[in-house]
Amino acid sequence: MKALVIAAGMGSGFNGHGLSSHKTLNPVWGVSVIERILAAFPPLEELVVVTGYEHEKLEAELARKLSARVELKFIHNPDWRGGNGLSVLAAREALSGERVFLLSMSDHVFDSELVNRLTAATPPAGGCALAVDRDLAGVYDLDDATKVKLADDGRITMIGKTIDSFDAADTGVFYCTSALFEALAEAAEKGGESLSDGIRLLCGKERMAWRDVTGCLWQDVDNLDCLRETRRRLWQRAAKARDGVVSRLLNRRISGLVTRLIAPLPVRPNHVTGFNLLLAATAGALLATGHLIAGGLTVQLYSVLDGVDGELARLKVQGSWLGAWLDNLTDRLCDWLIVAGAALSVVHTGYPESAAWILLCFALVSNIAYRSGMDTLLISGALRNGELSVGILSRIENWFRDREMVFGMTHDVYLLVLALGVAAGRPLATLALLIALESLWWLAKSAQARSARPSETYTEYLQARKLERYNESRKQIAELAAR
Repeated sequence: MKALVIAAGMGSGFNGHGLSSHKTLNPVWGVSVIERILAAFPPLEELVVVTGYEHEKLEAELARKLSARVELKFIHNPDWRGGNGLSVLAAREALSGERVFLLSMSDHVFDSELVNRLTAATPPAGGCALAVDRDLAGVYDLDDATKVKLADDGRITMIGKTIDSFDAADTGVFYCTSALFEALAEAAEKGGESLSDGIRLLCGKERMAWRDVTGCLWQDVDNLDCLRETRRRLWQRAAKARDGVVSRLLNRRISGLVTRLIAPLPVRPNHVTGFNLLLAATAGALLATGHLIAGGLTVQLYSVLDGVDGELARLKVQGSWLGAWLDNLTDRLCDWLIVAGAALSVVHTGYPESAAWILLCFALVSNIAYRSGMDTLLISGALRNGELSVGILSRIENWFRDREMVFGMTHDVYLLVLALGVAAGRPLATLALLIALESLWWLAKSAQARSARPSETYTEYLQARKLERYNESRKQIAELAAR
């Protein structure tokens, strides 16, 4: 699939106060608008960008930012001062062989879920589909938004900024056929130069459909106020929805501030993951050498910063399989380094070295058993009984994994208890408590697994999940077709 992005305007809404002369290059939490647009699109065969104002400068900057990620094609529109419909029309030849393509304005930020919903069904024959938001109360600056009137059969009957009766807002993202170019050419012959002029012609021919993307992230970045609102909405989405009590009341308040401070810098989530590993190693070393208060404080500092890499990945759209794997691996290593340091610290509280090594063995084994038990028992489906469906198992898995619970104690609480215990000079009693909780959890889940019916293999579980998602997609398509 190809996508078309219109970036021909001069960005007058910023009145020279933006960080770039082109709106699409303005950074939002360290990532430019155009990079966010590309991240929201599915893998593309080619990205076609129509330029106008200062096109050579813009094209050079876009090539620098995007050429390693996608095949780029630039089209200069000499009539860029006209309506945006003329800029879309300028790409007619470049997209002439495409059955369908995506179209977006260059100053709109949106998420991949919006695009997924928009492209769940093909646009109507000889027409287009528009992603619309029906939550009008949640639309920022509704007066300036393009409004649409919807019909119950899935058609758009009217579009414009000044229409009196409307049901939804235009998000600026379209799923099109080549019929759009024909409509724009017809509109241009009648003196209509805007994209909305062409869309209105398709509405009159009953070839303009709407796709409901209510609840998805989108925001027009047209001026400084909109830019601030975009930053707010992106941060709101980046924050983790479910947390333990310590994270909710303390850790996230601090980690969120750190994340927002470093987001504009060239810092990637994997850099933070590596830093956290060093911090955990420092905490373990401090504890092992008898610096219990400093070690306890460093453990809690690690607990606070442990969420920064995930927040940064979501905020800057830099999540990856490698990053998730590294985060999972280093989380285990960090726990073991801290637990090892805490176990060895008992020699500095009057206990013999042999007690420290015995405690270390028990602490590591119980932690490994708990963490591996969480992964294998829940993910493999070993806890599923005859009444539990894949969907319910998935919800159970996500619930436990999100909270990393040990008998109601989340990972953030676990680390705080450990930090306070060792700082108070009671590493042996603290570790004994945590070992007991982890061991009881593992024994309880092992007993539960033995009493459940034999589990499917992990491959069968994944196949069931895939089938569930496939059936869900078919249901959505059927619902859209019924409209």
